[in-house]
Amino acid sequence: MAGKSQNLVAILATLGVTAAVKKVVDRVWKLGSGGKTPPTDPADPDIEIREAILWAVVSGAAINVARMFLARRLARGERRASRVEKAVHP
Repeated sequence: MAGKSQNLVAILATLGVTAAVKKVVDRVWKLGSGGKTPPTDPADPDIEIREAILWAVVSGAAINVARMFLARRLARGERRASRVEKAVHP
């Protein structure tokens, strides 16, 4: 894959993974909080500070871990493609 198409794939994959993880975290939040919807705006003064911090930590950690695994997977694929290219065209 060339540079631009590779970047496009990475961006689309990141958006997809982020959306999927957000849905999972939202469902887990609802299960863990007894059906309460996750905060849409943690800066809202009507939301308890404890709940806002917990939501920020849980959602941020889950999304960043998923992005890290995706980045590692894409990098592994790129390294593999590079090795094949070097083997085919020394």
